[in-house]
Amino acid sequence: MQPVTDPAPGVLDPARTRHLRVPLPGRPVLGATLIAGEGEPMFWLHPNRTNRRVFDHAIAALASPRPILVPELRGHGDSDRPAAGFALEDHLKDLLAFADALLPGRFAVVGQATGATLALFLATRLPRRVSWLALFNPALGIRRAVNALVQRQVSAQDGFATAEEAMAATPFAERWSDAVRRHWLATALEPRRDGRLAWRYHPPCVAGTEAALVPDRWAEISVACPVLLVRGAESGIITPAEIARAAAHLPQAGRAELPNANHRLSQDNPAGFAALVAQGRADG
Repeated sequence: MQPVTDPAPGVLDPARTRHLRVPLPGRPVLGATLIAGEGEPMFWLHPNRTNRRVFDHAIAALASPRPILVPELRGHGDSDRPAAGFALEDHLKDLLAFADALLPGRFAVVGQATGATLALFLATRLPRRVSWLALFNPALGIRRAVNALVQRQVSAQDGFATAEEAMAATPFAERWSDAVRRHWLATALEPRRDGRLAWRYHPPCVAGTEAALVPDRWAEISVACPVLLVRGAESGIITPAEIARAAAHLPQAGRAELPNANHRLSQDNPAGFAALVAQGRADG
């Protein structure tokens, strides 16, 4: 495993935290945050067009003694950026390989947006190993208007002259604290050769993955473990009707709304996000 420099030290406990690139047999190398601890691990899965660092403030607020592993999806952050392979199944195979390499026993999964969708497929594939799920704004069978909006935003992106310009173009950031904004700019941007700044993701990957969220694939999901299903109370992306549809497929699920949260729940309200993860852990 290759260590990765932390561009935003001070949020996570440095005595427990390692930032790495993790090689997987026959798969892309994935960036990951590994937080040492004792007990059953938690596996946190981030949204499309972000990176693993969107969880840092929520993980810090959780202050859990358990191990926490936060892999980065292919095409995002410190992970490899292959030229193709951006379907949900491609991401799922990466995560299965990651789990086999670093999570040999049972583990819980916390997922946000696309990460919550992948958590559902992961629990379907590994029913004896996934102990419980905390799903925040799961994105499955999303509205075509939402997909079209994201595709326009990604395709129109031509880099930024300054970090402030990038912040102004960040979606769903209106509720963030100043600390979260600074952390986002430190962890989500990279310099281009022309001197402009770009998001730390591969645009074709983001576009391909977003399109893969449109089909309704609930018929492929079978989850028996305890589930906490959470919607951002102010979300304009995941509607109450979409959460109700998810609940119909997950009859064992407890339901909650996260106040002061739109679609970037772990950054909108990190403390509330952490409290709901703790609730899911207790219920599970």
